[in-house]
Amino acid sequence: MSDHLVLSIDIPVAWGEQDVFGHLNNVVYFRYFESVRMYYLERIGVLRSHAEQGLGVILASTSCDFKRPITWPARLTVRTGCTSIGNTSFTMAYIIADEEGTAVATGTSVQVMYDYRAAAKVRVPDAVRSSIASLQGSSFGA
Repeated sequence: MSDHLVLSIDIPVAWGEQDVFGHLNNVVYFRYFESVRMYYLERIGVLRSHAEQGLGVILASTSCDFKRPITWPARLTVRTGCTSIGNTSFTMAYIIADEEGTAVATGTSVQVMYDYRAAAKVRVPDAVRSSIASLQGSSFGA
C-alpha cells in the first residue's frame, strides 16, 4: 500500500514544537513534509535545475490528515514518494509514523514545475520524469 513511499527521514520532535495543548503543533507536520520533500527534490535533480537553469517547483497545494497527537519526547519517520506525474505537475504522498510504525499523519502535495526566469509554469522535463521513475522503481506508472 505504501510501496510508493521510497524516501524517508527520521526526525526527533523538539520540545518547542509542541503547542499550548501539549502536542505537536499542526504547522510542524507541514514542515516535516517539506523537509522530506526537499530531499526528494534533490534526488530527482530539481534543486540542481533550479540553481543552474531557473527551473524549479512551486507548491500548488498540500494537505494533512492528522491521525493522532504526538507529544515530546518522540522520534518520527517521515516517508514520501511520487504518486503521479501530469503535464506540468507531480503529486507526492506522505506518511509520518511513530517509533512503532503507526501512522500519525498522512498527506499529499502537488508541485508545479516553474521557470523562475520566465515566471511561468512549464512541462515537467523528461530528465525529471526519468529521475522520478528511477527513484520510484519499476512499478511506477504501471
